[in-house]
Amino acid sequence: MGKLYDKLTELEYENILPMHMPGSKRNSELMSMPDPVKMDITEITGFDNLHNATGIIKECAIEAARIFGADETCLLVNGSTAGIMAAICGATHSGDKVLVARNVHRSVINALYLGQLNPEYIFPEMKCPEAGIYGAVKPEDVEEAFKGSVGHGKTSKRIECGNAVDGSAEHSKNSDIKAVIITSPTYEGIVSDISAISDIVHRYGGVLIVDQAHGAHFGFNEEFPESAVRQGADAVITSVHKTLPALTQTALLHINRGRIDADRVKMFWNIFQSTSPSYILMGSIDNCVTILKEKGDYLFKKYVERLKNIRNEIDKLKYINLLPVDDISKIVLLVNDGGEFARQLRQIYKIELEMASEKYVIAMTSIGDTDEGYARFLQALREMDREEYSSVQSNNSGLVCPKIAMSIYEALNSPIEMSDFNNSVGRIAGEAICIYPPGINLVNPGEVITEGVINALKSGLKDGLEILGMSEDLQIRCVKI
Repeated sequence: MGKLYDKLTELEYENILPMHMPGSKRNSELMSMPDPVKMDITEITGFDNLHNATGIIKECAIEAARIFGADETCLLVNGSTAGIMAAICGATHSGDKVLVARNVHRSVINALYLGQLNPEYIFPEMKCPEAGIYGAVKPEDVEEAFKGSVGHGKTSKRIECGNAVDGSAEHSKNSDIKAVIITSPTYEGIVSDISAISDIVHRYGGVLIVDQAHGAHFGFNEEFPESAVRQGADAVITSVHKTLPALTQTALLHINRGRIDADRVKMFWNIFQSTSPSYILMGSIDNCVTILKEKGDYLFKKYVERLKNIRNEIDKLKYINLLPVDDISKIVLLVNDGGEFARQLRQIYKIELEMASEKYVIAMTSIGDTDEGYARFLQALREMDREEYSSVQSNNSGLVCPKIAMSIYEALNSPIEMSDFNNSVGRIAGEAICIYPPGINLVNPGEVITEGVINALKSGLKDGLEILGMSEDLQIRCVKI
């Protein structure tokens, strides 16, 4: 067998505790599936067609919409990425101006390129300065952005109950911002006030798109935040595989009709989905929906009890600090030298975290976790609660917003040349550069590379993090001038 296949089969015997996604946590008791080889089919008779669903796939989508509270839901087998790109491209037209939170996933930037859109960036507020963790987008900042754009563009039109209406109607103000795109929750579990932001966006005739990839579990227990779907967002994308029991690459695109052109969104959804969708993945979504329907209340009650207990115990540690967040499923630990901390957990205790940064680490939880797993994780933290990991003030400057020298579309279609990253300050990025995870771009195509970007890259390299957009020999694609 191939090396990747062999390594995957070894997981069962290595006894590694997954404090990371997917939400199934490899818990076969929760998410039992037969031999996947025997389930691997294409669009044969009786199994429906994702791109023209009339039978069992359609029934799954309808049930998902009901459970999550959406007017309509589309199954995604290309991950949340496909849903984000479909929502953005479907809600806008070439040349439109969009308001984008600076901490969005890189898939948003890719959608801006494909749609030839013009972004205006808005910064989330700082949650934890010592670790460089950003959080919520403030409603007042969204309002201010709209106020600054009122009357600056063409007469806008929005969709009301499927019909286009004049954007200058009563209680609506003309703005050249057509859509607002934010991430809530963030990778660290921080949530924006979607209800307030939604009211503002709609008052100005725009649509709100929320990347809720890490919040598929929202709304299933009162201890978790309410879903953006039920708070007025027009399109919401959730990764069911991240925090729910479903296979990796499964997600849902939720649509609330009224303001967004749902049919146009669905057209792009068809474009970004594979024409050979995996029935194993779709079956996994269907199974997840069934679990939520039949066992959700019980499973989430037990889950919340476990979460409260372990968070209370972690709070008792002397040197490892638990960051308070809106989504208690995210265990964010403030530690000095997060990379080394994660390595020790992996090598000594066989516990794999979701991510590690310079000053913090993230452990992801789900209903797929067990009491035994939590006990094992807690015991490891108690043994590692040493002064050397005590969090200290970081020099991390956090997010930067470099000067835009040209559009994303122009940069990605310009001649490029490679440049050593140490000598790239002042150059125009010819490709997005980000540290993964979480996949938030440090610099977008067309932006000027700053000293802050280079320092962030150096910090990521020091911590052994994966950097996308930079070659193995530390070269960056820059626009050739």
